[in-house]
Amino acid sequence: MLTGTPTESGDIELSVLWSCASHDECETKQLFIVNPDPRSLWKVVEPPADASYPKSHLDAAGLVRGDIRIAAASRRGRSHEHAGSFRDDDFYINHCQETGWSVMLVADGAGSAVNSREGSRIAVQTAGDYLFNQLSGLKGVHLKQHITAWEGSDQQATINAMLHHFKQAATLAVNSIQNEAICAEQPVKSYSTTLLATVALRTDNELFAAAFWLGDGAIGAYSPSGKVRILGNPDSGEYAGQTRFLDQSIIADPSFSGRISVGKWNDVSHLILMTDGVSDPLFETDNGLRSDEKWTRLLDELIPVLTDASIAPERLGDWLNFFSTGNHDDRTIAVLW
Repeated sequence: MLTGTPTESGDIELSVLWSCASHDECETKQLFIVNPDPRSLWKVVEPPADASYPKSHLDAAGLVRGDIRIAAASRRGRSHEHAGSFRDDDFYINHCQETGWSVMLVADGAGSAVNSREGSRIAVQTAGDYLFNQLSGLKGVHLKQHITAWEGSDQQATINAMLHHFKQAATLAVNSIQNEAICAEQPVKSYSTTLLATVALRTDNELFAAAFWLGDGAIGAYSPSGKVRILGNPDSGEYAGQTRFLDQSIIADPSFSGRISVGKWNDVSHLILMTDGVSDPLFETDNGLRSDEKWTRLLDELIPVLTDASIAPERLGDWLNFFSTGNHDDRTIAVLW
C-alpha cells in the first residue's frame, strides 16, 4: 500500500518489484499520475496600469447605528485574477439615524461587457443615493408611520411608495449609465449590470423590508428558527450565466412591479443580499435558493464572522475567499442584522 501526500504533480513512472509462488522476482513499470491541486493552478495577475475604470480588488464597509449593524464586502473572483481583469461587482450601504431607514444594494457587472465594472458602480451609487435621500426626509417619516400602523390602507400606501421609489431609482441609474456611455463614446451595453436593492426599517421587534430584484443573485430575510423568505425571483435564462441586465426595457416593462417584494416580520434576524458569485456555490439551483437548510448552513458560517461588528466587513471579505470547484466569479455580500 502506498500512502502519503505528493509534493509535486505530474506523470511519474514507478518500478514495482513483485513475486509469487509461480514467478521469481519480477519488475513491472506503472504510470503514477498526480493531479495538481486546483488552487495551485490559479494565477494572480494585475490589470494593465492604464486600464480605464480601475477598481480595487477587495472592498469592504460597515456601519453600526444603535441596534442596526450592516456589513458588506466585495472580492475579485479567481477568474478575474487569472485573466488580469478588474472586479465587476459593487455594493452600497447606508443608514439614516434620524428616520431609521437602511439602504443596501449589490450589483454584478456582466462578464462579457468590457465596462461593466463601471456600470455596476454607477448603478449602486446612483440608485443607492436616491433611495437614501428619499427616505432620509419627510417621505421616510411618513412611510414609517404607515409601516408602524400597517393596516390595509397603510400597506397599500407603502407598496405604492416602494414601487415609485424603486422605479425612480432604476430610471436614474439607467440614465446615469447612458450619460457615461455617451461621454466615454462607448456602447451602452458595455456597461451592463444586474441590480439588487433593499430598503429596511426596524420598528420595535419587527423588521420591514422592500426589495427590487433584477438579474441573478439572491435576497433573503432569515429567521433564527431556520425559516427564510426569498424577496423575489432570480432572472434565469436557458443556459448557465444567462440573466437580465438594467436598461430602459426593464423600466418600461409592464411587469416591473413584479420585481418588487414587500414584507414585515417579527422573527427576522438577518437581511442578506448577494451576487451570483456567492449564491451559485451556496445554493446551486433556484430550488436550492429556497432551501431553509442551505440558508441555515450559510448563517452558521456568517454568524461567527459578524460577531464583532467593528471588524465584520474585513472578516466578511476574508470569508468570501472560500474555494468552490467551478465557481470563481466575483463575490459580493451585504448583511443587515
